[in-house]
Amino acid sequence: MRQVRWASGTVALAMALAICGVGPAAGDVASDRAAAILVWPHIQVGDVTGTLSSTQSIETVIQLTNTSNEPIVVWCFYENANSHCTNSGQICVEAQDCCNGSNGCGQCLPDWNEVDFRIRLTPQQPIGWLASEGEADFPLDGVSRTGIGGSSNAGSRIPPVPEDPFEGLLKCFATDEDNVPVERNVLKGEATLYFVDLTTGVEQVDIAKYNAVGIQAREGRLNDDKILILDSDQNPDAEYNGCPNVLILNHFFDFAINPVNGAEITTNLILVPCTQDLLRQIPGQAVIQYIVFNEFEQRFSTSRTARCKQNLPLSLIDTTQRERSIFSAGVAGTLTGQTRANAIGSGMLAVADEFHEISEDRSYSADFNVHFQGDRDDADIIILP
Repeated sequence: MRQVRWASGTVALAMALAICGVGPAAGDVASDRAAAILVWPHIQVGDVTGTLSSTQSIETVIQLTNTSNEPIVVWCFYENANSHCTNSGQICVEAQDCCNGSNGCGQCLPDWNEVDFRIRLTPQQPIGWLASEGEADFPLDGVSRTGIGGSSNAGSRIPPVPEDPFEGLLKCFATDEDNVPVERNVLKGEATLYFVDLTTGVEQVDIAKYNAVGIQAREGRLNDDKILILDSDQNPDAEYNGCPNVLILNHFFDFAINPVNGAEITTNLILVPCTQDLLRQIPGQAVIQYIVFNEFEQRFSTSRTARCKQNLPLSLIDTTQRERSIFSAGVAGTLTGQTRANAIGSGMLAVADEFHEISEDRSYSADFNVHFQGDRDDADIIILP
């Protein structure tokens, strides 16, 4: 969860403004406070080709905690962002994956669907599970084992992710027994990605961890419907805090060389939309405008559409020729920089995944939460089934 820290006139000016009491407003969502909605943007399972040269097997360990002294029902949704071939239906990453002798060549199209489940947590209860396996055996079954005040996990189930390999996200809501959202900011979560390098045939393990992004409910605002409005406090209809106006990522530029150990560094930016229709299974989308600063405050810009989920190396955001990207160290001219991303359409939440390649058969990774800033002009809407 390490973040790159760098100094420049832009950062110094921001610090000076904050000291003088005129700093920019912070985003409402947070990764360090309990909330009524939790979002894990980065859930992966299965064998994949790594960002650098390695092939990796990935598992995600998900943790969820009830921080209150009362039981809570949690309604969760795995959202599948895999692409599939139009001719065979198999999972694909690029068009060439859909060419075979019997079915010819099809298109590799992005897909999106969800699988929901419910968990009943007892007071102060933490739980954890492997995304590939789910969880059927809970510690407090309500028959022979109960918790504080007779509370139990009766009726809970966690299925495995629907496909292997799986690329997607997890979203959970605090609700009552009838799946109606409640204004209880009591949920906290984390995800740990467990990487096993398969390049050499010798198991080499690496892990990366981040906090789930929390969206807090606004006191006295929730009604009994399942159309959830996320917006700033200036909107009297807002039921939850709004998604951020700007995402701020401090990062190494891709292909920068770590001056300490000589590792080559790349970073994936993972984006997921705030607006979505889970009832009709329609994902949110937005045009993301990127403004990139190097250490000399030279400015670059680009834009790209994101739908359902984006998990891309920074240097593939603006071009397919990664060495010519504005996110490449050779183009930017410095090792580190700052990227500010603004969404037009749905609001966006994000985490980043940083890779350090020590050698052809050894790399290390670190997931971390990005910074959030400001309020969006438009509300985001989540429609539950």
